[in-house]
Amino acid sequence: GDDTVSNTPQHSRKQPNLLFVLVDQMRHVAMGCAGNGQIRTPNLDRLADEGAMFNHAVSNISVCTPARACILTGRYPLSHTVLTNNSMLPNELPSMGKILKAAGYATGHIGKWHLSGEAYIGATQHNDFQNGYIPPGDMRHGFDYWAVHHCSHSYWNATYFGDTPEPIVVNGWEPDTQTDLAIDFIREHTLQEAPERHPFALVVSWGPPHTPFTAPPEFRELYDPAELELRENVFRPPTGFPVTSEIGEEGTREGVLREQTANYYGAITSLDHNLGRLLDALDQQGVAEETIVVFTSDHGEMLGSHGQMYKVQPWDESVRIPFVMRYPDGIPTGTSIDTVLGHPDILPTLLGLMRLPLPEGIEGDDLSAILRGEAPEIADRSTLLLWVCSALTWGKKWTDVDVYRGLGAPKGFVRPYRGIRTQTHTYVEDRAGPWLLYDNQQDPDQLDNLINKPEYAESLQKG
Repeated sequence: GDDTVSNTPQHSRKQPNLLFVLVDQMRHVAMGCAGNGQIRTPNLDRLADEGAMFNHAVSNISVCTPARACILTGRYPLSHTVLTNNSMLPNELPSMGKILKAAGYATGHIGKWHLSGEAYIGATQHNDFQNGYIPPGDMRHGFDYWAVHHCSHSYWNATYFGDTPEPIVVNGWEPDTQTDLAIDFIREHTLQEAPERHPFALVVSWGPPHTPFTAPPEFRELYDPAELELRENVFRPPTGFPVTSEIGEEGTREGVLREQTANYYGAITSLDHNLGRLLDALDQQGVAEETIVVFTSDHGEMLGSHGQMYKVQPWDESVRIPFVMRYPDGIPTGTSIDTVLGHPDILPTLLGLMRLPLPEGIEGDDLSAILRGEAPEIADRSTLLLWVCSALTWGKKWTDVDVYRGLGAPKGFVRPYRGIRTQTHTYVEDRAGPWLLYDNQQDPDQLDNLINKPEYAESLQKG
């Protein structure tokens, strides 16, 4: 045989497995491989070295339910119709689990789901009167193996459900148990010798680093709140935007935020450790070469940037997400991609890597040829930023919510907007017209809003 080492992958004839790791509320800059020298993510860094990283991956609608719908369907929000949290993904839409199951894959979903509407809010006729339980059938969108709580964010005393409404209790840190279940699934689906073996497609959906910001002590202790460097744009809201009351009052804010950031980093390093366990399991089963591994998030986390917490806002901390993937049989090592990737591009790109046909109705683009090194990057590609609702009241009536800082708007108020994120710029309009324009190369902290600067008026008119 030819022993020449090459980083150009050889096409194997095996249909690749898919291990899709989805985390909740992790921003792009919270990775060593994204240039963050403070956080420890050795397994993510290794995944990027052994595969590819998209440097401009974007959550088009940066809140859990709509973003997850974009990932699973390859469609934009107005097409998949899921426009705010706790909405339901229509059963009839083609989506990842159904497409791969029809292509002969053994499918599974472990962890947070958040696409069954009322199943989060409480008992209804649609969820067998059990909060968090989603019965077998259409509401599972083609995923056969099921170890899911619809949405709990209880990372320490968690429960999940299989095929009956009896909750299964998790001891300890929820992602550890979810990883155990995933390793069992991987082993079970790689025991048989090929060609009898069906390829597997497993989604592992961890809840952290989403609030409540918490982490196992051995990971939390890696970070000293006093030593952390906060971003330049922390506590610097743009004109007309108050600092959110979520970070406390002036004077105590920095301490609160440092503690939360240390917890956030601790959670991410714990998830990175579990990612390492998943990669080890693929190695032990001898299937790493033929498995596409994806690590990404539904959206980011503001963590005090621009005076805001959480998500939904159009700034990079909220919309820019990790997207790291590895497929030794199909992607050259150490690939760094500047082409913009949006959530709807994920499904068609995966189907392209798997050499499977795209179903009707997919709106994202198949970027697999760029990943394979067979097509040039698309420098002028852009993707949508969208928020269509007036507020985040999380299903509560306006009357139930504290009036936010005397502005007559509820806590968590977000102005509706539409915008685009390109490789170099962010442009956003709200209902009143042009709102934000940033040159993200010159101004990565997005502190200089260029919208009213005369030298940019011409480019705006062209745009």
